[in-house]
Amino acid sequence: MQAKPKFLIAMTLAGLALAGGLRAEDKPAVDPAALKALDRMGAYLRTLKTFTLHADDTRDDVLESGQTIQFSGTVDLEVQSPDRMHADIQTDRKSRQMFFDGKNFTLYAPKVKFYASVPTSATTIGGMLDNIENKFGIHFPIVDIFRWGVDPCGARDIKAAMQVGPSRISGQLTDHYAFRQEGLDWQIWIARSDAPLPLRYVITTLDEPAQPQYTVNLRWDTTPRVDDARFTFTPGKDDHRIEILALDAEQPAK
Repeated sequence: MQAKPKFLIAMTLAGLALAGGLRAEDKPAVDPAALKALDRMGAYLRTLKTFTLHADDTRDDVLESGQTIQFSGTVDLEVQSPDRMHADIQTDRKSRQMFFDGKNFTLYAPKVKFYASVPTSATTIGGMLDNIENKFGIHFPIVDIFRWGVDPCGARDIKAAMQVGPSRISGQLTDHYAFRQEGLDWQIWIARSDAPLPLRYVITTLDEPAQPQYTVNLRWDTTPRVDDARFTFTPGKDDHRIEILALDAEQPAK
């Protein structure tokens, strides 16, 4: 194949950048408009009193050999703000349900019929999720939706921010933004409407050679009817209670 002249390659790359909504000239490291869009989205999320959400996600898992394997899953979420939540989490590896009734957090494994409940002093869903992650190492897949708009100092962690351009997610017009923080890059697609909901986000881990990604697509219902009973776990006759071991708990002697 005949090699392309260098000037033609340069023109082609410039054209691709412009076609994707990026300007060829240099942009500021942190675009204030991108931060403003993030703030607007977070502020809107915090106004939601009751909503349901379906999330389809994919996660890269890097083997010791360096090969990247991709796994997929779903999260079906019911929320009554500020302190009621039910989540049904399905992945290629496991099935879990989470309940938060404002006083207790319960984790249930329906296939093996084991459950564990712990009291929590958290007054919000985000606070509860932070507590169980820090104390027990239990990570909620889409925890970011409860963090956006809560910490006004979070923008300090952002080292670069830019608007990529318009994009369509499932036919809906969105604005695509890209951000960079210590150790990770992330992108988000925000609905271009009076309801600036996040419809997709991608997180790329930079401190691993393979740079694995986590991608999630979100479908929202902000006017659902949710039964209060959905937030409280009631064990069945075949369910068995177990204890959750805290991360700093002493291991039993062997």
